[in-house]
Amino acid sequence: MAEKKPVKKKKKKAAPKAQKSAETEGGDWGKGEKPPEHVSSGPKALREIRDDEFEVILESHREWIVSKAKEGQRADLSKVNLREKYLQGSQLRGADLREANLQKAEMQNVDLFLADLRGVDLLEAQLQKAVLKRSKLEKASLVGARLEQADLEQADLSGADLRDADLREANLEGAKLTRANLQNANLFMIEGQGALLQHANLNGADLKGADLTEADLSGARLRGAKLQGAEFMGANLCGADLREATGLTDDQLEEAIVDEKTHTPSDED
Repeated sequence: MAEKKPVKKKKKKAAPKAQKSAETEGGDWGKGEKPPEHVSSGPKALREIRDDEFEVILESHREWIVSKAKEGQRADLSKVNLREKYLQGSQLRGADLREANLQKAEMQNVDLFLADLRGVDLLEAQLQKAVLKRSKLEKASLVGARLEQADLEQADLSGADLRDADLREANLEGAKLTRANLQNANLFMIEGQGALLQHANLNGADLKGADLTEADLSGARLRGAKLQGAEFMGANLCGADLREATGLTDDQLEEAIVDEKTHTPSDED
C-alpha cells in the first residue's frame, strides 16, 4: 500500500490592519503630523457631485430655510467631496455635512448655524467670520483652519482637532471643547466665557487677552501657553497643567479655582 503524502495546510493570510481613523481617535494624530487627506475610496467612500447638481441642492436648501421647512429640501451633503470648493457667503444653516471633505475650501462668511458637521474634514479651510453658532463639530478636523472672528458660540467641538488653527477674536462663548486638541492654536483675544475645555490640549496655544471667565479648564494641558492678559475670573483650573506657561500672574491665579493638582509655571517637572 502506497504511503499517503501529508497534506500541507495553506497558511491563512492575516487580515489587513485597520488604519487609525482621525474620527474615532478624536483627531489625535502623531506629533506634528497633519490628518490624512481624504480620497474617494474605501468603506467611507466620498460622494462626487457635479457643479450643476450642487447648485440645485443649494437652491433647494435656501427654499427650505426661507419657507421654514415647508418647501424645498434640507441639503444632504454628508460624505460629499467638496475639497477646495468656493462657498463664500453660502447659506448652509442646518445643513447635513457629516464626514464631508471640505479641505482648503473657501468658506468666509458662510452661514452654518445649527449645521451638522460631525467628523467633517476642514483641513486648512478658510472660515473667517463664518457663523458656526450651535453647530455640531464633534471629532471634526480643523487643523490649520482660518477661523478669525468666527462665531462658534455654543458649538460642540468635543474631541475636535484644531492644531495650528487661527481663532483670533473668535466667539467661543459656551462652546464645548472637551478633549479637543488646540495645540499651538492662535486663540488671541477670544471670547471664551463659560467654554468647556476639560482635558483639552492647549500646549503652546496663544491665549493672550483671551476672556475665559468661568470657563472649565479642569485637567487641561496648557504647557508653554501664552497667557498674558488672559481673564480667568471664576475659571476652573483644577488639575490643569500650566507649567512653562508665560505671562501668568499670581493675580490671575487668585481669580481662578485651583487645587493641589494644579501645576503652575513655578512648578518643576
